Amino acid sequence: MSKENPPNSNDETESDGISNHYDWSATEPSTAIAKTIAQAMNCEPWEIDSLYTCIDPEALDAVFDGHSTRDRNSATSISFAYTNYTVTVDSTGSVRVAPA
Repeated sequence: MSKENPPNSNDETESDGISNHYDWSATEPSTAIAKTIAQAMNCEPWEIDSLYTCIDPEALDAVFDGHSTRDRNSATSISFAYTNYTVTVDSTGSVRVAPA
């Protein structure tokens, strides 16, 4: 497991959602998503339901694998529903969790 950097969080209110920025070379997207969902739910990442209930975490990680070495002019974004939230992750390292 690689060393993880803490996310950079913005100042949005909880009703607007939570947005964090991660370095994909240090944190896998699926881990970043679990941490951001837990932050939105005010709990620990291991307390949330598995991401497998709505998306394949390994496939998601593979989409962004090595993106930092690819052409920065291209952008990739994936959104999905997780319980009562909409989760959006993109190739810049942004993870947003907002009430659905």
